[in-house]
Amino acid sequence: MTVSFDPSLLSAYYNARSGVTAAADAASNTTSAKRYVPTAPWTPSANRTVSNDPDLMTTAVKNAMVGHKLVDENAAKLDLTGASDDYKKMFALYQGLDTLNGVANQINGKGLTSVDKDRIKAVFAKGLSEVTSYTEGLKLSQVRLTRGDAMDKAQMAIGVAKSQPDYATPALVSGDVTQPVQAFQGDVKFNISVKRIGVTHDIPIDLSEMGTTPRNMANVVNFINDKLEASGVATRVASQRIPGGDRNVTVGGKSVKVGTNPDSWSLKIKVDSGDTVTFKAAATAGSVYLAQSVGNPNPTTTTGATGKVTTTPAVTNSQIVKFQTDTTAVAAPPQPAGASNWVDGRVWSSDMEKTVGTVHSTKVGPDGSVYVLADVTGKVSGQDIKGAQDVALMKYDSAGKLMFTRTLGAASNASGLALAVSDTGQVAIAGKVTGTLDGATNGALNSGDTGSFATNTDSFVTVMDANGQDIWTQRRGARQNDEATNIAFGADGSVYVAGRSQSTMPGGSQIGGWDSYVEGFKADAAGKVSTLFTQTVGSAGADRPGGMVVDGGALVLANNEDGHAVLHRFDLSSGTPTETATRDLGDLQGGDIAGLALNGGQLVLAGSTANPALAAGTVSRAQSGGMDAFVAQVNSDLTAAPTDAVAYYGGAGDDKVTGLAVSAGKVFITGQAGSDLPDAAAVGKKDGFLAQIDVATGDIGFARRFTGKDGYATPTAIAASSTGASILDQIGLPQGTLNTTDSQQITAVTSIRAGDQFQVRAGSTGTLKTVTIDSNDTLDTLATKVRRSLGYQAKVEVVTVDGTKRLKVTPVNARDTLEFFGGASGKDALALLGLSEGVVRETVTDKNGKSTPADGNGQIYGLKMDKNLKLDTSQDVSHALAEIATAMGVIRTAYQDLKTAAQPASVTAAAKAANGPVPAYLTAQIASYKDALARLGG
Repeated sequence: MTVSFDPSLLSAYYNARSGVTAAADAASNTTSAKRYVPTAPWTPSANRTVSNDPDLMTTAVKNAMVGHKLVDENAAKLDLTGASDDYKKMFALYQGLDTLNGVANQINGKGLTSVDKDRIKAVFAKGLSEVTSYTEGLKLSQVRLTRGDAMDKAQMAIGVAKSQPDYATPALVSGDVTQPVQAFQGDVKFNISVKRIGVTHDIPIDLSEMGTTPRNMANVVNFINDKLEASGVATRVASQRIPGGDRNVTVGGKSVKVGTNPDSWSLKIKVDSGDTVTFKAAATAGSVYLAQSVGNPNPTTTTGATGKVTTTPAVTNSQIVKFQTDTTAVAAPPQPAGASNWVDGRVWSSDMEKTVGTVHSTKVGPDGSVYVLADVTGKVSGQDIKGAQDVALMKYDSAGKLMFTRTLGAASNASGLALAVSDTGQVAIAGKVTGTLDGATNGALNSGDTGSFATNTDSFVTVMDANGQDIWTQRRGARQNDEATNIAFGADGSVYVAGRSQSTMPGGSQIGGWDSYVEGFKADAAGKVSTLFTQTVGSAGADRPGGMVVDGGALVLANNEDGHAVLHRFDLSSGTPTETATRDLGDLQGGDIAGLALNGGQLVLAGSTANPALAAGTVSRAQSGGMDAFVAQVNSDLTAAPTDAVAYYGGAGDDKVTGLAVSAGKVFITGQAGSDLPDAAAVGKKDGFLAQIDVATGDIGFARRFTGKDGYATPTAIAASSTGASILDQIGLPQGTLNTTDSQQITAVTSIRAGDQFQVRAGSTGTLKTVTIDSNDTLDTLATKVRRSLGYQAKVEVVTVDGTKRLKVTPVNARDTLEFFGGASGKDALALLGLSEGVVRETVTDKNGKSTPADGNGQIYGLKMDKNLKLDTSQDVSHALAEIATAMGVIRTAYQDLKTAAQPASVTAAAKAANGPVPAYLTAQIASYKDALARLGG
């Protein structure tokens, strides 16, 4: 016979034997016992309906969906006479959060249309704003609530780099530091120029003067320092040790330490304060800088012996690679030990951060540095980005060292598609942006962040100085999508942009489909930017710019018009573009234009085509088959001439050109290689190529085929310099002046844009003050703003931590509390500064070990709820629900603490006793009864 048994009988038995039933009931807040606090809305007796079922809509959620308020103090009923209004306010906030939670859950309902989802998102956004405003203005007498966090420590803002008067090369020797260093061998000659107090000292360095002395690290350092000392300068060189670290191997999928790698040493330049140090090579050679993506771009799927299918995601990363293309004056760089995928002529390769996506353009600056424009999807160079994707401008010196990174600061999504560098060192970038781009002069028809066209892209252009500091930004857009794809400087500082749009650009016209456009911008002496013109160019089909150059007082556009390569020349002398010539080079037959450049008095156009007979003059090198690279040269006035020519480059497979560069009369192209190339066997699965082509003769000069990680290399951009390579590359030193300082402007070293904001408040009853970031703000000027906004109740100072300057904010005394709030969505500077939302206060610890505010007022509870929650993706929904749940939990904790404080000590003691541990003798008896009952149950 089976006897059923309810284990709860044992609990009842224990309660009866222990004699604590009455005490427990007295201590609990039930309807039959004396109560000291009103019943909370989340207790079972409150008969609250659970609102986390997307197919079950509570009355509160229904009301919210038709426009009613979420937070209603009048609806928060208290069932205890004389209870503090704190409870009413807390319950009202809790019920508002609960309703917001219910609204968010509706997005997971079945059978929702896009209209339904948009309505839910709108109600959620409105409700979140209501809850946020209520919380930030909430005044309670017994406790304190903040929407952010309750912080015991001082706020520490993001670091801004200090001046670092040192420059270190890559590792030059590993292991035995006394052995000769390969980088110091051969004909090593260069000049160190040190300028101090207006006086320039030129110190020639020729290692052949060392004679038979071994050229190891110590001897070369001593030799150079003797030269520097003899010249009377204080700058010195030194060797810098780089610890080897652990040597690991992978065993069974786990990393196992098997030893220690040997130490390495690099050469450090220790620049004395006040010195300006420049390196000049005795001889220079041509160089090319390529940007490429390496790694398998395709996820791979494998099936194990047990039939288990494993998918390995695609893993790619971007690289910058430098080639020396001329060995006449400078010897070819030696192959570095252990270099992966090395190819003859490669000087160095530099891996970019994993968050760096496609590199769209590279340019060589007048100082010999290399600018790189890329898309980024996360933190880059320590800078957080605002949205899902931003634009990053990175500057490298000729030795491959990253000098600075500048992010655009787009609030949602942006791509940088075009880059130009002026003769004076100014930098212009252009591309497309969705959502807010604060600080941009907005001439767009598409506002970008509100209305029916909020998800469409707008064109943008930004001009920076040589330090990457924003000078001006313009945003232009049609009602439908548009993007800026090419950019160039005019001789007078004007900036010209080419792009494409799906509908009419402001000031332009519409031909049909995607149309190309050209625009001009000019800043006056006061910095005010004017749009000079907007000219629509194209056909009734799909059009796309492929390149643009400024030729004196004219602008030439290379346009892919309905599949044809078409050149347009505009006279700009009147201020309005007047088209003076057009030349159709023929049908690209599925190909595209990759770039346009000036080469003396000729235009050079490059791209890919399956057409073996483009109308560009004499065919100096025939097509090989399939899709080939082509390079055409024509007169810059677009008139036919005997010098017009076109050369094809490729094999039997399909080859794609992705970049064109012209330097000192030499023409270089890069791209993706097909199955075969002239005199270049395949080395990987998908190879890249670099080729110098003489268009007039069809001759191929410097040419390389190469691959990358996992056998994949996809070049995306190219830049060339006629003097970029030298013996300094061998040592790891850059040509030109060392720049050991970075900008101190907040808008330069973070993704914050001028106009971004945050709010501060001193004391729980203080007035909210808005702090706005200006374009020239530094940490020092920001410290002054914050100090003033907090009524001088905060100590705001700039301190140095780990070599960087940071903003430190602490209360002046224990009675002060400081509260921080983020700015509006898309304009929030707080998070990007590294500051947290919430309250900063001093705390003390009571005799029970509990931390309480030092000002003696009520405990501070941080809801830790982001005011910019959204429901756009499943991840957004999960995040929003988690944040709301956390905030509701904090309110329950605050209520419980109030409840405990309100109960007499005797009741609290009884409750502890009632809920204390079961005595040992009763535990033994219960165990015996359990055993007996188990036997009875069979």
